[in-house]
Amino acid sequence: MRFSMFILLASLLGSTACQTSKTPEIPKITRETPLEEGYGYAVAYGGQVLQQFKEVSREKQQMAEVHRLAEADLLKKNEEMDPLALVNVSNLYRASTSTLSSKLLTTLLHSRSDASRRIGWRLAALRPSAEIGQTIEGYLTESLGDNSEDRVLSPEMAIAIQENNLKSAFTFLIRGLLKDGQPEYANAMLALDPVRAAGPFVDYLGKADLDDLRQLSQENINIYTCTIIFRYLLDNPLPINHPSISQLFLFAVSRNRAVADMANSVLEKHIPEHRIALSIILSRMPVQVQMAFVEGSQREMTANLRLFLNDFKDAAQQKEVIEELNSGQRDVAQ
Repeated sequence: MRFSMFILLASLLGSTACQTSKTPEIPKITRETPLEEGYGYAVAYGGQVLQQFKEVSREKQQMAEVHRLAEADLLKKNEEMDPLALVNVSNLYRASTSTLSSKLLTTLLHSRSDASRRIGWRLAALRPSAEIGQTIEGYLTESLGDNSEDRVLSPEMAIAIQENNLKSAFTFLIRGLLKDGQPEYANAMLALDPVRAAGPFVDYLGKADLDDLRQLSQENINIYTCTIIFRYLLDNPLPINHPSISQLFLFAVSRNRAVADMANSVLEKHIPEHRIALSIILSRMPVQVQMAFVEGSQREMTANLRLFLNDFKDAAQQKEVIEELNSGQRDVAQ
């Protein structure tokens, strides 16, 4: 009896599992599918269904109606839609027009939904124009007036500023770089004003401290953003008088090999021009940093580093650092 009951329960559970795990059938959009019904399917399912809907709508020359539906949803329902549906509607909006209305952009940027604001920035980046640039400038100026600058920051904002060539918004890129550290801010700064980017780039490197850089992975900085900055410093004049330029030596002694290699490449490149200044800067660093840099340089000695260490010996003040320099010179002589 118990065995029979077990079999009955097992069969019922198995049947229920099969019913609940059944995958719902994905609709197929054809020329016979009514426009609004197909639009609803495209928004709900996305992917292949959305692509079919766009193709059929183009064939039937109904993209103007698709535009009307998508714009209305973005204007009136953007705060209540789930993120996936919002992305699908914005996809249909982009497919149905080559422009972006300033009214829609303003609505999205002022939305209480973070997802809606990000969609607004993405549309502004994909549909740049003089009108959209003016709308962005007005929105950013408004954020300054009500002290909500940090609320508007996002990587999508940086891309929109870059694509609309808004050099007037450069300070927002600086603020975003120093606050969030995402690479989009650095890339936008390079695109708009690479000369002006030098100082903020070194400021960003200043966010890292010795304890963080002595770990294998960093918490205070974005490594990819640092890669962009170091590549920039390799190809451009070194802002030697910047208060945080000494950070190069902290990065050079990082336990993260990739980070250390990038920093050492920058120093190697600029040592010939700034040998004396850099030796003085290093002499003012913590002793452990000086020792680590000297030891690392002695392991991978180059002609530039040999000349630099000779000058650094004159600037060094700590006894243990001078002894390490002398020890390295004796090893070379032997």
